[in-house]
Amino acid sequence: MSISSAHPRPKIWRAAQRLPLAVSGAARRFAEDPARGWAALGRAVPRVGRWRAARVGTPERFDAAVAHDRYVEAVELLQTWPVDQAGLEGARLALARMGGDLTDVADAPTHDARGRRAVRIARQELATLGSVLPVWAARQSAQSPSHPVVTPHVVDSLRIVHVVTNSLPAVQAGSTIRTQRVARAMRDHGWDAQVVTRPGFPVFHGDVSAAERVTFDSVPYHRLLPGMAPSATRMLEVYPRLLDSVVAQLQPHILHGASDHVNTRAALEVGRRRGIPVAYEARTFFEETWAATHGGDSARTTDTYHLLRARHDEILRAADAITTLGEGMRQEIIRRGIPADRVFVVPNAVSEEFLEPETDRVEARRLLGIDAGELLVGSVATLYSYEGFDMLIDAVALLRGQGVDARVLLVGDGPQRQALVSQAQALDVPLISPGRVPFESVRPYFDALDVCAVPRIDDPITRLVTALKPLEAQARGVPVVGSDVPAVAEVLAPGSVLVPAGDVQSWAEALIRVAEPVVRTQMGDMGREWVRACRTWPSVMATYASAYASMGYEAADV
Repeated sequence: MSISSAHPRPKIWRAAQRLPLAVSGAARRFAEDPARGWAALGRAVPRVGRWRAARVGTPERFDAAVAHDRYVEAVELLQTWPVDQAGLEGARLALARMGGDLTDVADAPTHDARGRRAVRIARQELATLGSVLPVWAARQSAQSPSHPVVTPHVVDSLRIVHVVTNSLPAVQAGSTIRTQRVARAMRDHGWDAQVVTRPGFPVFHGDVSAAERVTFDSVPYHRLLPGMAPSATRMLEVYPRLLDSVVAQLQPHILHGASDHVNTRAALEVGRRRGIPVAYEARTFFEETWAATHGGDSARTTDTYHLLRARHDEILRAADAITTLGEGMRQEIIRRGIPADRVFVVPNAVSEEFLEPETDRVEARRLLGIDAGELLVGSVATLYSYEGFDMLIDAVALLRGQGVDARVLLVGDGPQRQALVSQAQALDVPLISPGRVPFESVRPYFDALDVCAVPRIDDPITRLVTALKPLEAQARGVPVVGSDVPAVAEVLAPGSVLVPAGDVQSWAEALIRVAEPVVRTQMGDMGREWVRACRTWPSVMATYASAYASMGYEAADV
């Protein structure tokens, strides 16, 4: 993938220009919470993160878990807190704040530095999450249609500005990959699609020589880079102002914000001032993602959950049109009181090069240096607990106990990675875990698999939000076995194998059955043809066109 900068100055000049932003951002993080400052520095300079992780005890490891938002790890560390060591009171407050109990923590008396930080952060989160969308930027009624019934304006080329949190190549995740592929598909379709990222990105991710405009694989990205880092509470004021300056230059027909709610809030404030319609792409239900990693059902009674949901619902009501990834997500949005004719499903899809003939499995494994044994199962994913890969390792351990030389390949990183490595070691399951790889280099890893597994647990977030990687696996002709939850079924070809979530015995049986050569070939061919017919970016572009037409604009080529 090619990346080029439109900035005429050399990198060293840009680095000097961005230095106040980088330094003020780091200083602000360290002042608010030293552990968060170290976490941010560790993301920007991984060597620093590894150095610090090797030199800390339980309290420092606890602080790092809180800073990185690793709730389960923080719970476990608090249970091992040395009884004769100070700071336990503050650690309990920090964990309560992390678990969503903002009001009680904000009002709590405290006598140590860790507790004072927890109180300060809780008050800050209450202020930011409690900040409602201005009335003038909101829709008067959630039930009102997006527009009166009018004939859309026909334009030669639609101009769309996508407003997102971050992007490739600095951040590689399902959302950033979707942003790139959506914008690229729109540009290939003849539309002028460009992308704006949140203030401070990518400087806060370590790119201190960032240009204000770069082109990545033909897609223009605009960076909002203030001179100094805004505080969390001021971000809601700074973001629309910086975005407005880019919108004034680009003069788009449509602003299209994507999860989370902060991006679309900024787009709504700019759009309402300038008379530009605003769409919202609900790529997840962020409140449910948060709950899934912060205690599950119990988290759904907390301040954080209710405030996240309130802000999300506010954006859903305000947007002129909503695009989302699956029918289950669409139905959930409708259940929240949004008219059905304002909600459009644009499913995840693959670029057409993913359908090119796959590399022979033996050759793919040789190129990657993988000793696959008799059966190689796994996936490419961000390693969250709700992905269910711990159950997959249990299923493979069961197969190995039956004499099958089965192994696991998990490509990606995430909060659960180290726990999965430890689990595999304890069960004597060979686990190949190369970490995150560039998204343009992922195809050989799919080609190396006998079976791609999507073992998601049964949880509100996994029942609603669809995944991208199963589509990519099918495009490569790899059979996919998935948990029997609605959002997984949505992204698998008709006739695919679905297994009860968490049922280790059923999973082991399904993996060995699907890996049988005839079944593998049949399922692989079936999945590839379904993706070719229904899940390439050109095949789903019509829904974006319908959404934009409902907002008053239609391209002449549609």
